Amino acid sequence: MSGASAPANVSAPAASAPAASAPARTRSAFAGIPVSDYVRDGVAALALIMSLFMVWTYGTGGDWVPSKAATRVDVILITLISLLSLGLTYVWRAGVFGPKVGYRKIQDLKLLANLPYALLVLVYVVLHLVTAGRYEAGSVATLGPAVAFGLGGALLAAQPRRGEIAPGNVDEPRNRRWIYITLGIAGLAAVVALVQIIRYWVAFSDTSAAAFAGWGTLTTLMALASPALLVFIAVQVHKRSDRWRTVGVALAIGAGFLSLLALFEDLTLLTLALNALSPGFSLLFWMAFGAAVSAPSIARLTGDSAVAPTDPRTALQPFLTVAAGLSAVLALGAVISVITHVAADYSDGLVPQVIALFFGLLLTAGAIAAKRLTAKDARLAYIVLSGYAVLLFVLGLVLVIVWAVQEQGYFGPIIMLLTFVVPAAILATLWLPAASRAHFRSLPSSNGSGASGFAFAGTPATPGAVQPVQPVQPVQPVQPATATAKAESAEPGIAEQAAARHETAAETAATDAASNSAPAAARAAAVVQQPVLAEAANPATPLARLQEIVANHPEARAVVAANPSTYPALLTWLGQLGDPAVDQAIRQRS
Repeated sequence: MSGASAPANVSAPAASAPAASAPARTRSAFAGIPVSDYVRDGVAALALIMSLFMVWTYGTGGDWVPSKAATRVDVILITLISLLSLGLTYVWRAGVFGPKVGYRKIQDLKLLANLPYALLVLVYVVLHLVTAGRYEAGSVATLGPAVAFGLGGALLAAQPRRGEIAPGNVDEPRNRRWIYITLGIAGLAAVVALVQIIRYWVAFSDTSAAAFAGWGTLTTLMALASPALLVFIAVQVHKRSDRWRTVGVALAIGAGFLSLLALFEDLTLLTLALNALSPGFSLLFWMAFGAAVSAPSIARLTGDSAVAPTDPRTALQPFLTVAAGLSAVLALGAVISVITHVAADYSDGLVPQVIALFFGLLLTAGAIAAKRLTAKDARLAYIVLSGYAVLLFVLGLVLVIVWAVQEQGYFGPIIMLLTFVVPAAILATLWLPAASRAHFRSLPSSNGSGASGFAFAGTPATPGAVQPVQPVQPVQPVQPATATAKAESAEPGIAEQAAARHETAAETAATDAASNSAPAAARAAAVVQQPVLAEAANPATPLARLQEIVANHPEARAVVAANPSTYPALLTWLGQLGDPAVDQAIRQRS
């Protein structure tokens, strides 16, 4: 025995050598990082670098002297710190900081590294509001676009990446602080607007009463509209609404696009400058707001309220609300402008105001009508919402041309948002997700003739045409142990009724197959897919899979409706289909 054991003992180290050497290999610092984290780092770096070539402030003293960010030592230093903070994640993952530094410490370091940028912006905003209007040499008169791009980039650099957030609710307090940052940015925009409004009324209170009252009211309306929208979105995100978080991200992307357009001096419809005596619909804080609301930390908090891609009606309700609100502000501002022009006997430039009034009323009514029509028919929702997006773009483009030719800009940001940002967001929500497109193709037309083709009710059938196969009602599988209590108390039970319907449908399909009277595709459609039904009934099935099942397997929708794990938004969508089996399943849940 001793002779047999000796070779085993000798060979054991040799056999374990490869396993012992495996941990010695250094894991790549880039392994397992989601692509979205790279994109976030790239956008942050691009915004910070671009800001160095933009104007930070415009001075006074006889002429407006622009001060580029790259010529200011304080701005250069904080920008470099923010850029260097982008590498903290990769240095940490490479093991440079050692095992004692965890992901939470890296989150804190990134936040602290970008805090100086936010503080410097806050200092300049306060100085701007205090000193602007004194018209002394060297005083801060206007903040330039470098503030908008730089602050947005710094906030992107400061937030944790998806690869740095623990799963589940372990870090919920840490994730919530990004909601507070979002609220803080919206609050800062509101305070700045209020101070601008007060200074404006004080500075120009000695002008003509009629003209001043009109222009002052219009200026106040436009100055309050921008922060009001940001505050509203921030409050909804604070309530864990993923739909409104999506709106915030979409508006941020749109604001970034509009901010690039604002860099063209000939385009007077947009400006990123912030003057204390010239309040208006400012986009200065929009990129920063969008950067904060897009944080993966917030996405983790709002994920439970996410809307299925097969439910575009629910997902687009906030966008329609934004469209209606912006259109109403446009119409109201046009009314005030028209009254002021008439009262001041100033007829020049009245035509653009009248066009803005008409289009504003039309778009407001269109948004309200779209919200009502989309609740009636699922397929009609796609058509109506796409049509409204096209209407927004066409009418908005007319307004852009008219206002650009007339060189009038105080409605410019609203017009540009309605023309480019809101329509793009609506169309992207409808048609970009593959599940949404597949769901549209699966929906029957309102006249019952199927998703393809067109027919009037009562039209004689074409001789020799294949009649559509009647849909097969789903089979309700045996309820899992976690959901049997409600199913057993139902009288009569869904499973028994569904099984009886399936039995009849199966007999019909078998008869058709035997007689060869139905085409192969129709016979295949009659086959109930038991694995799919089992997934639909299992409470452990992931929510994303339930979305795919209801989109691609209509015969399993009643089973999904009875699944105790099906979330409310999906139940709402299922309840709007008008399927009796689905409706009964939803009723028996309560």
